[in-house]
Amino acid sequence: MKVLSFRTCVLCFIALVLLTFSRPAAAPWSYCPGCKAAIVGVAVGVGAAIGVGIYLIHRSHTSLTGCVQQTDNGLSLTAKDGNNYELVNAPSELKAHKHLSLRGHKIKATSGRAFRVDRVSQDYGACSPWRLQLPRNL
Repeated sequence: MKVLSFRTCVLCFIALVLLTFSRPAAAPWSYCPGCKAAIVGVAVGVGAAIGVGIYLIHRSHTSLTGCVQQTDNGLSLTAKDGNNYELVNAPSELKAHKHLSLRGHKIKATSGRAFRVDRVSQDYGACSPWRLQLPRNL
């Protein structure tokens, strides 16, 4: 069974919260006559708070996709845009000549661009020959 993603869980939560405030338009037994604006305001506020929370959690994480190559200094990744990143704190599952999507943080290094790897988010298999090009910024 596939585990639901974080986004799916958040969307389900928002839908359930909004569903609790929904009611038929012609309900004569309204529990709060004239307070539709307050209900809409609360729903918008909850949605905004969830959105801001998600942004604050994920704002510093970056994804890079490209081919991993072995260099003299360790592993590097040639991204889709052709930029080359030295991989820092690379997990043991990273191997050369693999097409991967990595999650982590871009950092400044004395040797140029670097990427601190938090985890491997997707493994696309072996790099095709046309992806194994020399990086532009060596």
